[in-house]
Amino acid sequence: MIKNLSLSLALLTLLSVTTVAQKTKTSTKKGSSAPAQLSPAEKMGYARTSKYWGAGTYYCYAPGSVNNKMATNAESAMRDLIGLFEADFNTEISKQGFMEVPKKEVKKWFNENNGKDKVFYYSHDKSYILQPIIQELEKSPAMENGKPAKVSNSLMRYVLLPKEDSLKVMDAVWQYLRDLKEMKVILSSFGSTFKNADPKSYPIQRAGSTGWTSMRAGTFVLKMVDGKPKGYWERNEDIVRRTIGKPGFELKILGQELGYGYALNVTLQKEGYVLEYFVNDIFFKELEPGTTWPMEYPYKLKEYQTAVKMDNESLYKNAPLPPVLEDLNKLLHIK
Repeated sequence: MIKNLSLSLALLTLLSVTTVAQKTKTSTKKGSSAPAQLSPAEKMGYARTSKYWGAGTYYCYAPGSVNNKMATNAESAMRDLIGLFEADFNTEISKQGFMEVPKKEVKKWFNENNGKDKVFYYSHDKSYILQPIIQELEKSPAMENGKPAKVSNSLMRYVLLPKEDSLKVMDAVWQYLRDLKEMKVILSSFGSTFKNADPKSYPIQRAGSTGWTSMRAGTFVLKMVDGKPKGYWERNEDIVRRTIGKPGFELKILGQELGYGYALNVTLQKEGYVLEYFVNDIFFKELEPGTTWPMEYPYKLKEYQTAVKMDNESLYKNAPLPPVLEDLNKLLHIK
């Protein structure tokens, strides 16, 4: 969406380290045995065992300790539905109260190309619509029927808010940022624009920043005044609040942690504000035959740690603007 984010996004797309399935621990006493205790990873649904999972397949886990916090929020709930065999996925969402949306009710605002193969589900209270992407793992061992295993690879949920509810949109955006922060996600970009927005105007019309620190700092533009460059800076939230109702408005947030990518895309359409939340599993496309996660893990971990180091305040402390960086926890209302 915003050109000056391309370098950062290119770096972050290289990251694909995966969560770790920790072993269960058992404690035994003479004459009696205690039941096995589930690890945090298993409680969150990450530890799964079958002959179709493991070394040499797409879905195997790297050694070491879990890096991401086992958070419980809307985004982690979506993440936990990824990596399930199709039958297990259908069983799980049925338990959670999802109901398939009748074809006649599939609105165009969340199904742009009206694909016949797409299936959508209402949440139990119909507050949002869920769209899963089921992927065939062609390079993994075949199922008993000789066909490739089908696994949930990506999930999207759609929320529609009326045009007059722009404040609810802002609340949803900040809650999304709080959820990503809780999960230790690397924020790769935060930006907004609208139809015919001028990237060099002041007051600033387009928000565009990379990483948590510049999200705090806001957006900077350089403009020629009387033949001399002059810098302008404004907080991203102020830019968004000032431009959110304009025709063609769009806001996008991208992030990544370990083996998962996250995105929130907000668009203003004739039906209202459409909030599209996206979670995808990155490592499905990373492994090739002969490659396993124990082999790849050290390299993926190094890439992740490098990105974390690049996302720090030192890049902004030497910059002329902004004069003061806001505290991220206060900005996100995190105690």
